[in-house]
Amino acid sequence: MSGQKTGVYLCRCGGNISDAVDVEAIAEKVSGMDSVAIANVQDYLCSSAGQGKIKSDIETGMIDRVVIGSCSPKLHLETFRAMAKMAGINPMLLEIANIREQCSWVHEDQQEATRKAKGLITGAVFRMNSLESLEPIIKDLEDRVLVVGGGISGITAALEMANEHEVILVENKAYIGGQMIGLSKTFPTFDCSQCTLTPKMVEVFNHPNITLYTQTEVASVNGNVGDFKVTLRRMPRYVDVDACTSCGRCAQECPEDAIALPFVQAIPQAYIINMEKCVECGLCEKVCDVGAVKLDDREENIEVNVGAITIATGFEPIDPSIIEEYNYARHPDIITAIEFEEMLSAMSRTGMRLQKSDGTMPQRVAFVRCVCSRDFNRANKYCSKVCCLYSQKQAQLVLKMNKDADVTIFYIDMRAAGRRMEEFYQHAQEVGVNFIRGRVAEVNPLDGGVLQLRYEDTLLGEIGSDEFDMVVLCPSLNPSAGTHELADQLGVHVGSDGFIEEKHVKIDPVNTLNQGVFAAGCALGPKDIHDSVTEAMSAALKVSGFLGKGMISISPEKPVIKDACDGCGICVKECPYGALSMENKAPVLEALSCNACGICAAVCPQEAVEIANYTRKQLKAQAEGILDAGMGVIVYIDPAAYAAADIAGVNRSPYSPLIRFVQVPSIHVLDADIVNHAYEHGAGGVMMIEGTTDEALTSRSKDLYSKLKKATKEHKRPIRYSHIETAQYEKLMNLLNVFAEQVAAKAAKKAGKKEA
Repeated sequence: MSGQKTGVYLCRCGGNISDAVDVEAIAEKVSGMDSVAIANVQDYLCSSAGQGKIKSDIETGMIDRVVIGSCSPKLHLETFRAMAKMAGINPMLLEIANIREQCSWVHEDQQEATRKAKGLITGAVFRMNSLESLEPIIKDLEDRVLVVGGGISGITAALEMANEHEVILVENKAYIGGQMIGLSKTFPTFDCSQCTLTPKMVEVFNHPNITLYTQTEVASVNGNVGDFKVTLRRMPRYVDVDACTSCGRCAQECPEDAIALPFVQAIPQAYIINMEKCVECGLCEKVCDVGAVKLDDREENIEVNVGAITIATGFEPIDPSIIEEYNYARHPDIITAIEFEEMLSAMSRTGMRLQKSDGTMPQRVAFVRCVCSRDFNRANKYCSKVCCLYSQKQAQLVLKMNKDADVTIFYIDMRAAGRRMEEFYQHAQEVGVNFIRGRVAEVNPLDGGVLQLRYEDTLLGEIGSDEFDMVVLCPSLNPSAGTHELADQLGVHVGSDGFIEEKHVKIDPVNTLNQGVFAAGCALGPKDIHDSVTEAMSAALKVSGFLGKGMISISPEKPVIKDACDGCGICVKECPYGALSMENKAPVLEALSCNACGICAAVCPQEAVEIANYTRKQLKAQAEGILDAGMGVIVYIDPAAYAAADIAGVNRSPYSPLIRFVQVPSIHVLDADIVNHAYEHGAGGVMMIEGTTDEALTSRSKDLYSKLKKATKEHKRPIRYSHIETAQYEKLMNLLNVFAEQVAAKAAKKAGKKEA
């Protein structure tokens, strides 16, 4: 500690922090600490002036270490560390204490918020005193990209990258084009969807730098940033895509109608066999001159190595039958907007003609908006963004096909944001579309094919009832099936709505928190074609910038094996990733295979293994500093669960100020020594919150909890383990509050006994 000069810089964040936290009082408090050379407060530390102040203090030799009290390190840590490196100190000697998302935004009591923030800053300074300069691990990047999802976003991203990088595009359907290829027209211009998209689909299929796999999904992902080892699972098509000439002879000969093109404009332009219909008579094989039919085709695993991955998995409509009073699926003329499009698109089975179940043209059509959207009780809370506009498009299409039709849109609110959209809404009114503001209560099928709608007209303040012969439900948009599983495989987070969580909604909207994994389009949330294409181009640019470096820096915060090691090999045996091996009777680390989970450190009987910058000494010092501000609950939390706590802050979800987070690479770095030290220095309770879905770790967590509970029972203070994924921030808040109440009650009871 001798000779260290730490600079502590606190951010007011334009009142986001200083309205709840007395940053000046904290600066005054820490300025008296032995290792602190400067304690400074700035309005915006991330600004040029804020960073310039820190940079100047480093360059002039006033400080050689930096502690910042500001927003979450997930936002600007790398920015500040890059500045520190330019100024001349090792970037690992800069740390951020989160006093916004996990303090000022979640605590209204200024006194308690300030007390907590003092502890967080003090803990960061204590930890900084023993941090070491570390050099990053340099790794070459695999110059190949995997794009998951073959809709408009995936197609656009693949084409944007393909001139510079090798691209692998996978789609789980038998054709590419996603939801867009199933549309008739697009708003607000009424362009033909197929005319816009089909040329791009053909370009993807023919591009020499794009490998396309349809009927394929991601089975597993191993490796790490810059060198992901991905196993793809391809389902059998029973027709060789490259060999098939689409001559159609096989379909003509098939007695069971088991072989067909998915639709006329499908890409790949190759037939597919439905094995549920096929009787394996072999006629298709006999008539195929090019030998494209492969009845012995089987499921296949394909191994690929890629440097970056783009998630473009799109959306799927919610099943509206959960709103029972709408009677969807109980009457053939109560349809969804997607089913409406299917009648008019290139995939149509009705000859691109709108018709009722009896084959006649509908005369009175109702569109019901916000079905399962903006519903806080039974379905999705969020707005699906595109329903207001596509329903107007569909209403106008009805009038183009039948100028005498009576078309009514039932809506809650009208949202027509964006260029040309308000004019589009105005045009819908001009051509005769009726608009009634109010939520539809029920859709009742009556005799004679009549559908009765009961609703409240909120503008007139009246209860109404009308009869129609077709009702189109505009359903909420959900993430595509499998999005959550894919996110788990890639180590990226999903929000409470199930969509992929971006790194930062404003300044990093297509990055994820897993470096090297990007996302675009409706995988990130409902949006229209324009925004999906824009995000796909942005993601492609980000990927190209990432891979263009040729190499990447990996965190050097990995296990360090000290001289106390006696070569027992327990760490090698316990490592779930095979990152340790024995050489010359000593463990050796393969750093690129290591996840820094800390299991090796926790199990070492000689305490000869430590995680660099997460050593026992450093973690104990941090907790000691945090508790210097008074009794609290020390919550050891891994990065995935830490993100959930940040989301709670963004949503201003309050919880007890007794909660003090200590981020660790994994809760498995903890042992009895660390937890007992926290109790000895005033922790009223200890929590371990794990967010990772990696079974190599979670399968050990209950055993870890049992061991620590037993090893710390002498303190007679509560300890708890919980698994909280990133999207479960509301659950996290409830757990924190319940535990904090338990700790506070126990502390109050103990204090009462002392007074007595």
